[in-house]
Parts: sequence; structure tokens; C-alpha cells
Amino acid sequence: MNVSIANVLTSTNSDSPLVSIVSFPDRCPAWGDGSYRGNCDGRLLLQLVQHYQPRSVADPMLGSGTTRDVIRDLNRTSANPIQYWGSDLRLGFNLLMQDLPGVFDLVWIHPPYWDIIRYSKDPSDLSTFEIYEEFRAALRACLGRCFAALTPGGRLAILVGDIRRNGTYTPLIRDVLNLEGELGQLRSIIIKAQHKCRSDAKTYARIEDARIMHEYCIIFKKVREAEHARGGR
Repeated sequence: MNVSIANVLTSTNSDSPLVSIVSFPDRCPAWGDGSYRGNCDGRLLLQLVQHYQPRSVADPMLGSGTTRDVIRDLNRTSANPIQYWGSDLRLGFNLLMQDLPGVFDLVWIHPPYWDIIRYSKDPSDLSTFEIYEEFRAALRACLGRCFAALTPGGRLAILVGDIRRNGTYTPLIRDVLNLEGELGQLRSIIIKAQHKCRSDAKTYARIEDARIMHEYCIIFKKVREAEHARGGR
């Protein structure tokens, strides 16, 4: 592990507060593949892991491998390694059709933002759905499988962004938030600033409304029965 990554790991710890707005202007290069479209910096995941202290983590839409790499580096210096599982369609796992192989304290998922980026031609790839209502139903099914794989008290962290196309604004966050209850108890909404998006290179002659420069990390908790009884605190 090089010094810069060690500094990133040690600068975030379980005593650091988890806050509702995060911004990482310079991507940490050690985690995931920066050339993979739609990938995200691993420091938000790192903050979640350091804050919640899960014993097991899963990522069923692994993509460029950010989650895998963050857990790998954490485990290199930990006396209690985190159990990790990650996969995706490219590796033979189909979340639309398959359950996660076990139960986990934290499930992280960064699904496609509808068809804004096409990742493959696989009909089970959520980015291939042309009709939004069909995408929404498929996303709901995938998130339901993630929730089912949580341990009691476990967290589901969903990184998602809204999209605008031809003047139409599609708020993915609304449709994820409407699944509260199905996905457990809503605990946090973290706003993550976006930097150096590929769309930043475009020149816009005139934009009627504000450009989208953020994503949301929505965190649900699988509340234990005892917590239900006292209001989920």
C-alpha cells in the first residue's frame, strides 16, 4: 500500500462524523478503474464502512471494482478482516434473477441511472431498458434482493443520480425513496457532489434549468423487531 492510500485510510475512522454532504474533487486512483464510465470515488464507501463497522460487505453491481479494492486495502491492516463478496453481469451474476449468496451487514449498490450510460447489450442489464417504467420495476426487484440479503440491523446503501434528457427531469431518488418500507427504514440521504463528469467537456449554448452536479447515497436500515417496537431509534 503506498503512502497516499495509507493517508486516505487513516484520515477516515470510526470517530469521524458521517455527514450529509460529501465532495471529492480529486479521485483516489487506487480504487476501481477511473476510465470505467459511471464509476465513483471510493471514499464515500470508505466513510460508510468506517462509520458503520460492518463485518461483511457485498456489492452485486461491482462495475470497475471500487468496492472490492476499498475492502481489500482495509483488510490489509485489520485484525478483523471484513468478509466481502462482489460480482456483476460481466462476472456471471445476474441480480435481476439471482439472490445474493449469503447475508451481509452492508450492501452497497451503484446501479445504472436508467439508460444514460449503456454498459452492455445483456437484456438483464438495467441500462438497456428503453421504457422508464420497466427500468423502475427492474431496479425495484434488484433492490429488493439486496434488502433480503441484509442481516438484522444491516444497511443498504444505494448511490443514484437524477437525470435530465430533452428538458425532461427524471428523479430516480423519488422512486427509490418511495420504496421505504420495502427496503427497510430510511436513515440517511447523503448528497455527493459530482466532479469531472464526461458531460463537463460539452459546451452548452443555453441551459434553461440548473445542471445536475450531484448524486445521492440513500441509506436504509433493516430494523430489528425490538427496534420496531420502540420506533426504530
